[in-house]
Amino acid sequence: MDTIRSQMTTPIISIYSEATAQEAAQLMKEKEIGSLLVKGCQGYVGILAERDLVHKLISEGLDPKTTTLSEIMEESILSIDQEASTSEAIVLMQEYKISHLAVTKNDEIAGILSVKDLAYRNKTPA
Repeated sequence: MDTIRSQMTTPIISIYSEATAQEAAQLMKEKEIGSLLVKGCQGYVGILAERDLVHKLISEGLDPKTTTLSEIMEESILSIDQEASTSEAIVLMQEYKISHLAVTKNDEIAGILSVKDLAYRNKTPA
């Protein structure tokens, strides 16, 4: 069985919930990633994807310099075990209409899996 362990992105790139949307966008650009795990005082408290920046920030006319991530992040972090199959991850992403999943090892987040990871790594040469 093809597991997602070899497809997930590590290390985890995260940012604190008090950071601004602009800071998050700059970090995502710098690291060339499409999502960030958001930290609070007690660990991870949410996830921010590029889609959140478009749908919750830009479409509502919020100021990226003053809007904090706690205002626009997705508070629920959907996860899947690193030993799950690629097809299980795809079904979960489709069901919840998301493009990023937290990947867990022993119930701890160990990486992130994106639709791009799946598409890029499953591409076969022509």
